[in-house]
Amino acid sequence: MRRTPQREGILQVLKETDRPLTVEEIWERMPERRSGLPTVYRNLDRFVSQGWAESILGADQVMRFVRCDSRHHHHHLQCEACGRTAEVSACGLSSSLEEIESLSGFAITRHQLLLFGLCRGCRTEKDR
Repeated sequence: MRRTPQREGILQVLKETDRPLTVEEIWERMPERRSGLPTVYRNLDRFVSQGWAESILGADQVMRFVRCDSRHHHHHLQCEACGRTAEVSACGLSSSLEEIESLSGFAITRHQLLLFGLCRGCRTEKDR
């Protein structure tokens, strides 16, 4: 993929935050808004397909995007209080997925798991 100022700007915005952002939030934080929202959408779709970002559907049914540091299969944890998101490389679902395939007749091609809880900072704040 060719490097462009728009792509670099989007990746930089995602890299600078630990919370999933909407397309509009990404666009607003871009240093130079030379591109329109459709360009940001297209680039985010491409980043997701390349494994550089992941789309996360929020509890409010709004799609947000988070930068992925690893290219291998992983999942995310999200803090219910502050929204901070962290990658988790452990999966452990292989045997369960095989059983689901066997029972359903589906051939599972991919899965996405988002776990919710409280991050260390929010737990500490809550305990005070």
